[in-house]
Amino acid sequence: MTAEPHSGAPLAGGGHAGAGTPAMVLQRARTAGSALVFDKPDGLPRSLADGCFRLAVPAGFDPSPGITLCREFHRPASDGPAALRSYRGFRELEGIYFDREHFQTEHLLVDGPDRALHFPPELCAMAEQMSALTRLVLRAVLDGLGVPGALWGRVTGGAAEGRGTHWFAANHYRSEHPRLGCAPHKDTGFVTVLYIEESGLEASVDGAWVPVDPLPGHFVVNFGGAFELLTAALPQPVRALTHRVRQCVRAPGVPDRFSFAAFANPPATGDLYRIGPDGAAHAVRSSEEFLREFNAETWSDGYTDFGIAEPAASRGGAR
Repeated sequence: MTAEPHSGAPLAGGGHAGAGTPAMVLQRARTAGSALVFDKPDGLPRSLADGCFRLAVPAGFDPSPGITLCREFHRPASDGPAALRSYRGFRELEGIYFDREHFQTEHLLVDGPDRALHFPPELCAMAEQMSALTRLVLRAVLDGLGVPGALWGRVTGGAAEGRGTHWFAANHYRSEHPRLGCAPHKDTGFVTVLYIEESGLEASVDGAWVPVDPLPGHFVVNFGGAFELLTAALPQPVRALTHRVRQCVRAPGVPDRFSFAAFANPPATGDLYRIGPDGAAHAVRSSEEFLREFNAETWSDGYTDFGIAEPAASRGGAR
């Protein structure tokens, strides 16, 4: 991992970093069909060691539905113009809306069936584009690590094949709350594809918090705990990145910080695996145990079923 100077200047919605704080320099990659192509020959192993990399936004990707959702989901559906009502009113949806009382963030966590039920078509399409990228990255990394394709379905709980759980999250950072933006944590799954436009994201590197600044035209991709567990015994293990969002300070006349992301995760029920030195896959713990432990240690709030509870779509939830 290398670093570059970070200006420390105030950024829209993102607060301040200390002047001269070194920012993390991430490897860069792009998609080419179903392949993941890095700018440098050693880009993949360096990314696995860093726990993250930058992925060029594919041609034709339009982030505006995701941006609109982040700006609007916390507002009442009855307010504002009719064109925005399908992006509002999500605070009323139990199991989809989460108020992180100890942090600035409030967010949505929505799986595929709930997206079809609650999202307008253009937002569903954008979320699926990002979800497809998580699957592409997951398969490319498994292939790059030499994991036989015959094992992919089993060891990812089907996530590499479009099953598992493919979450979409939208985050709004409430600058009026004088708290940390988001808890220090590792993501729980395999792959996260994150869209950001403002400073604020930080990674834990050698015991220090290092800025991960946005780069126009690129997602930030990071790896999660399930992938770290799966590859821990391999010669080139995947590092799950510990990250947070620092306290966000909103400049006058500038909207609050936002971000949105797609996740490729194992199912909430079933087992998590580790691939041994012999190439065999061994179940090591249950997904539910792993998720409940994560929820309790990370957020310290009442959402013990975060990422586990039965989705609202299957409960017959409605807007």
